[in-house]
Amino acid sequence: MKPFWITFYSYKGGVGRSLALANIAALLVKNGRRVVLIDFDLEAPGLDSFDEFSCIGGKPGVVEYTTQFLQTGEAPKIDKFIHHCHLKDAPSGDLWIMPAGTKDTFYNRSRAGINWVEMYENGLGTAFVENWKAAIARRFKPDYVLVDSRTGLTDVGGICTLHLPDLVVMLFGLNDQNIKGIAAVAKTVRETDSGRIPQIYYVASPVPNMPIGKKDLVSERLEVAKKEIGTEIESIIRYSSSAAFHERLFTLHDRGPQSSLVEDYQNLLKQIIVYNRNGIDLLTQEVESAISSSDIERMKKLFTVLTSDFPERAEGLYLSSRLQLALNNRASAVGFAEKALNINPAHIKSFNWLLKHYQNECDHNKALSLCEAAIAAKKRLSTIELFNIQYDMGTVALTASKPDIAANAFKLALELILKMNRPTPWLMLTTFNFAESRRRAEGAPDISLWKTVIKLFGQNGEMSNISPPEQANRLQTIHIAYAVTGDINRAKMTLAKAHDAAMLLGSADDVFSVKTYTYVPVSVFFNENNEMQEALNRGELWDGMKLQDSEPLKED
Repeated sequence: MKPFWITFYSYKGGVGRSLALANIAALLVKNGRRVVLIDFDLEAPGLDSFDEFSCIGGKPGVVEYTTQFLQTGEAPKIDKFIHHCHLKDAPSGDLWIMPAGTKDTFYNRSRAGINWVEMYENGLGTAFVENWKAAIARRFKPDYVLVDSRTGLTDVGGICTLHLPDLVVMLFGLNDQNIKGIAAVAKTVRETDSGRIPQIYYVASPVPNMPIGKKDLVSERLEVAKKEIGTEIESIIRYSSSAAFHERLFTLHDRGPQSSLVEDYQNLLKQIIVYNRNGIDLLTQEVESAISSSDIERMKKLFTVLTSDFPERAEGLYLSSRLQLALNNRASAVGFAEKALNINPAHIKSFNWLLKHYQNECDHNKALSLCEAAIAAKKRLSTIELFNIQYDMGTVALTASKPDIAANAFKLALELILKMNRPTPWLMLTTFNFAESRRRAEGAPDISLWKTVIKLFGQNGEMSNISPPEQANRLQTIHIAYAVTGDINRAKMTLAKAHDAAMLLGSADDVFSVKTYTYVPVSVFFNENNEMQEALNRGELWDGMKLQDSEPLKED
């Protein structure tokens, strides 16, 4: 796997270059990618101004790395100059940053002492850059390396636009100075005789939100840019007042007034991915396309590429699993998914598919082990992902008749959902499952907890907007709450409604059964529902637990 190097360049400042680079990096990390950022704007470094990048404050980087090379004649070990940053809102990927440097007195003196032109004239420049790139590839194995370049016509800008990147993202404002400047730099890049010409992609930024009568002015300026640069301007980043006041990773918090800005960054990333022909992102798109079109030969070719280029990446192994499944090699598909989770137990796509497979095979022990391994790697999970896995673990444990394990899983899931302030349906379902797993584990109900379930059901019991299978399951489920709190008649009535809801289903439909915590055919659901009604007539639940006389809960 070869890292894809991208330089973000602008002829003038004030166009949101560093902001775009940082937010594109955040999107990539959020998508599970391995990303290295390099702050090569040595005169005015800015990546450390992002709160999320505080890990690089006062740490050595480009200047110290280069200075040590010039002093010793040998490239120093890269680890000291590139620093890992954990993005709590994007835990599935990895981010490392190579800052410009410490920004102290030594930094300024060292920066002034680096003569980049002389390095290339002495024949050291090319070897230095290639060794630098190789060291990053070997040590960090990134999918992408994003370089924040100095503005204007500078020696450093030349290195960033010619010697480092596979792609140069050129950002420019719509005034004449920006357009003519970026066109001149692009011409220099295209006409270089270095033997290696990077690709170029143009982005107009920031584009003002004009009043209705003046919107044509933006189109006119984009047309001017097209004629000057010689190509269509396919991406824009709209002006955002939020971006004018804050250096933020807006793509990690995509709600609120800056949503148009996030949308523009997302669209820009889609375009960037197209240029990375050997990257995992484009391969993902091609795999899905080949599968949807049943192109067997293409699937086989993609499988060969993935097993060759990404044999130790969870995402690559997952895609190999998808291809093997589409090629009717289920056992091989399972094997690749298991390898993916051995590398990264928190790889959600592999986890979800393999969990469903184990559940279908009734291999509850493997399903539980899968959940335990993912939870152990919770630093790589978002809060909602961790909640889902805890919930899944509780469900699997109840299916496996291990209610004590289920009770603990649902307890932790409930704690997470309360922190997240999730919508009431999820709170209701999680509270029910916690109460039911405790009832099965302890052999007796926690009446107070069950009354909470009934209250939550009352607050969010509207079922006209959910499907008939969900209605049947939810009604069958809630009968337990009524029964254990003494309202036997309402429990019977609720089971009757569950029967009526199931009558709306086709014979091929399956319904989730509270008895077995598995999906069962409609005919089985009817039999279980009848069994539950008969148990209530005997003064007990279907599993033999005796019901105590108590007052039914009065609704508010």
